[in-house]
Amino acid sequence: MIISLTEGKLSIRFRVNDDQSVELVNFSTLDSSEDLPLQAARPEAGFFAPFKPKQFLAVHVTGECAGGFHAGKHDVGSLSPEWRYVKHTIEENEQGRLLTLTVKAADGLAADYCLQTYKGLSVVRAWATLTNAGTEDIGLEYASSFFYSGLGKNRTSTNYDKLEFYIPHNGWSNEAQWQRCDAIDLGLAHLPLEGYSLPDKGNSRYHYGSCDSWSTSQYLPMGIVRDPESGEVCFFQIEHSGAWTVEYGMGDGKNLYVCLLGPSDESFWWKNLKPGQSFTTVPAAFGADVGGIDEAIGQLTQYRRLIRRPNPDDEHLYVVFNDYMNCLFGDPTEEKDKMIIDRAAALGCEYFCLDAGWYDDGPWWDKVGEWRESRKRFPNGLKTVYDYARSKGLKMGMWLEIEVMGTECELAKKLPDDWFICTHGKRRVENKRFLLDFRNPEVRKYCADAVDRLIADYGCEYFKIDYNCTTGPGSDLNSDSLGDAMLEHYRALYGWIREIYQRHPDLVIENCGSGAQRMDYGILALHSLQSTSDQTDYVNNAYIAANVASAVTPEQGGMWVYPYVDEREHVIFNMVNGILLRPYISGIVWSMSEDSMATLREGISTYKAIRGALRQMVPFFPLGFGRVGDSQLAYGVKGKGKAYLSVFTVNNDRAEIPLGSLGAIRSAKVVYPTAQDCEYAVEDGVLKVKLPGQTCARLFEIEFE
Repeated sequence: MIISLTEGKLSIRFRVNDDQSVELVNFSTLDSSEDLPLQAARPEAGFFAPFKPKQFLAVHVTGECAGGFHAGKHDVGSLSPEWRYVKHTIEENEQGRLLTLTVKAADGLAADYCLQTYKGLSVVRAWATLTNAGTEDIGLEYASSFFYSGLGKNRTSTNYDKLEFYIPHNGWSNEAQWQRCDAIDLGLAHLPLEGYSLPDKGNSRYHYGSCDSWSTSQYLPMGIVRDPESGEVCFFQIEHSGAWTVEYGMGDGKNLYVCLLGPSDESFWWKNLKPGQSFTTVPAAFGADVGGIDEAIGQLTQYRRLIRRPNPDDEHLYVVFNDYMNCLFGDPTEEKDKMIIDRAAALGCEYFCLDAGWYDDGPWWDKVGEWRESRKRFPNGLKTVYDYARSKGLKMGMWLEIEVMGTECELAKKLPDDWFICTHGKRRVENKRFLLDFRNPEVRKYCADAVDRLIADYGCEYFKIDYNCTTGPGSDLNSDSLGDAMLEHYRALYGWIREIYQRHPDLVIENCGSGAQRMDYGILALHSLQSTSDQTDYVNNAYIAANVASAVTPEQGGMWVYPYVDEREHVIFNMVNGILLRPYISGIVWSMSEDSMATLREGISTYKAIRGALRQMVPFFPLGFGRVGDSQLAYGVKGKGKAYLSVFTVNNDRAEIPLGSLGAIRSAKVVYPTAQDCEYAVEDGVLKVKLPGQTCARLFEIEFE
């Protein structure tokens, strides 16, 4: 029996064999006439096990035998090849169609494996719910969200060494830095065995991920694999704010597998399922298209827009002024902020966010947690500043780090330990902060009451919720494992966020984690905005701005625009950093000349004029992903017949940007700044630009057929 699911360009096929084993034999946009072959069992050779069917759900159970060639791989779990078909359904719903494939294993574990399609997109969302239908406890050591062993199966050559892997490095103030590698670079070279009756596979794998409460402190939870022979590109993301793993490895035959996991044995996760209990994996998205990184990120962008919480902020795309970066740096006062509010209003900003420091008289880092205003900083009360901003036409917001308490917070000293993440009888502490455990209903109530109070007392309409610590893999209080406590903590946090929005549907919340150390669609499916970096250098910021729409939809990608030098090209470059994302205005606006203020105001007006179109456009990267040190960078968004393109040069006054991916170019013009002070022309599909200085940026409007 063949189970088929198609949507967009995507064709998915499962095969149910005579013994009721199930194989995922095709996940492709190419009309392949040949599925992954049915693997006949070979005679055992020594201690090597026979080949197994192509799995789709990798699961390992405590006390049971994993397959051969284990090493650190997650393709050989005890139940991975043992699932047997029970039934399946394909239901129409608002998004598209939902395939639910029910399977069971001999030990009493059953699974509902789910794939949700989205109308017109070649992307599915995948997850599985495992249920103990037996009479004994079952210990889960890992369970995949998505598994496919057909990467590169449509190539014409006999090996996969030339597949292109895009690895998404992500670091503090160095976010979204992709590296392109091949299989040899990753240690996955295919060196076939000759003359032996052994499985044609190996124990090598390449993996990356996170094992703590900062999901993106080293990598983004996503990836891209392109086959240059067939032209097919596969892409994916894992939607979780805690632990996750992407794993590539050698599977049976001559194809590679990809395994997408939430928390697993490698992140100190273990789950005890009692009879009748269920566990659901974190969701992951997987898709395929023909093309390159533009097609991959374009599909992911459209998918991300469909899964996130509908909200007015992502419709209106308001301009936010934040008083922190290259501005007050966490030292606000009534006098300073009123002065800056005047300038923010004059620039045309729509929200004003009072960043860190408003809640303490002096150094505040280790005292956060009670969220009461400092009367020393605001002698007339913080509401005076709020009222003043509203009189200038601005909506007001403030910074919170609601999930933590500082080690010197008086309240934290009085609370019981079960309010906090703990290990070995002690509270975990990092960077002078304790991490609140949202599994505790008293914690959730305290934090909800704080948010409600700030809204009631001040009329706060915007919160920048920061998260400046990561306190290990989890808690050993009231949990099966450290990793399971962290997973349940995050699921409780997501529920808490949903309840906040239910009570305050127009509230805007910006997600921040020391910039973008928690930039994932577990939490971005809920919040409308993401801080993309803590980078303070405007040129270095361009290397992030040029790539970050790969990780977050452009309209959710909050990018600093923070001039700190009163000079025209400096202001323009800053503005171009943010204009095709979501500009966060800041900087030394109180000391900028009228000419610089006018240049910044013009940039904000340009953004407002195009923002309605931006929220429907998809990113493109005509030079590929930017790399730190590149002398030219380009990032654009495109729609039907029109694109906007940010062009940057660093220590170089010329740029050549190929536009062939757009089609035939009808026209190109600079739209910011409007003063025609650079030379440019399109020749043979290449935009050639000569800028007035060595480090400059311009915004172009491109029309194409």
